[in-house]
Amino acid sequence: MPPIYDWRSRLCNVGQAFYAPGASDMGGMTLGGFLSENPEPGGRYHLRMSFPAFWKDRARNKDASWTITRLSAGSIMRIPLLPSVQLVAASDLGGTDAGQPWSNDEPWSTGENWGWRPTAPVVSAAERSGTSFQADLSAFGQVLVIGDVIGFSQDGLDFAHKVMDVSYASGNVATVTVSPPLRRALTTDDAMQFRPRVMAVCRNASSALAALTRRNRIALAELQFVEALL
Repeated sequence: MPPIYDWRSRLCNVGQAFYAPGASDMGGMTLGGFLSENPEPGGRYHLRMSFPAFWKDRARNKDASWTITRLSAGSIMRIPLLPSVQLVAASDLGGTDAGQPWSNDEPWSTGENWGWRPTAPVVSAAERSGTSFQADLSAFGQVLVIGDVIGFSQDGLDFAHKVMDVSYASGNVATVTVSPPLRRALTTDDAMQFRPRVMAVCRNASSALAALTRRNRIALAELQFVEALL
């Protein structure tokens, strides 16, 4: 398995969009004269990220330099999806994306809190390459809707999916349809993550360097990633 590099946490994006176009084949022509396509499960997800115009501090500029080198080499990056309209709101999950302090309400000595990654248990097995699974959302209610992004972590790997459909049964057990399909089989030992991470490679690495300013600033351009299949 190729190495997977963690995204440098200091390089926070200011914009992100996760989308899963899937695969399709040409369909027929409607009576109204419109060409149609037949969607089918498959394809890979994509992620676009934009960044501030520049960073002032040396640490972030060094991180940007390191990242550009990794991207240019075709490296796989593990990237956390930051809070956005594509994720279930923290308020709906009863927490905060600022993280959780210790029980004495104090953060770590670095000023950082514990990371907050809420989950919901999977309640029935689902096959690899399947497009649906069931999760118990009784702890949160019916907070998951179409358009949300969720994910899973298995065997040291991370997977992300767009919610294409969701329905609820008694006890707020959700049947969730996703794109792209499940990359690994699910069991009742797994948990659906509301704050997923992606594993992806950069499609426009040659354009990652946006600007250089007097040798003391390195700017990242908008980056386009595609899922790494492992």
